[in-house]
Amino acid sequence: MLKNKRLEARRKKISKDVELFVERSFDIVDRIHFILQKQGKEQKDLAKALGKTESEISKWMTGTHNFTIKTLTKIEATLGESILIAPEKIKLKEKVAFVYLTNSNFNLSSSNRTTKIHHSMNMVIHDSKQSLSKCLN
Repeated sequence: MLKNKRLEARRKKISKDVELFVERSFDIVDRIHFILQKQGKEQKDLAKALGKTESEISKWMTGTHNFTIKTLTKIEATLGESILIAPEKIKLKEKVAFVYLTNSNFNLSSSNRTTKIHHSMNMVIHDSKQSLSKCLN
């Protein structure tokens, strides 16, 4: 397929934020379409449930609508499913620990994904689900 040189030149000038905006907008619309299809509903059903016109929902679903958080939460409440899922929420379910080194005389060496501490020292470990505890060596 032949590409239009002028069009390709314009595409190269699109800023990263605009490119990401369009990509995220389509992600949102795809998610809404997926939920509607899974529930056996159509855009007109969503429009009726939200008190909007079918044409307004159709415009939203073009992929370039700038959804507000308020609108997204209304859609989520209406459909009973999340549209946006923050990756941080997934990580919060994991165990989190903070290690405070209380002796500055130590050497750290790193091997692949683990860090080894060479030297006897006092450490205070704070676990997000426990109170502070003190560990020796």
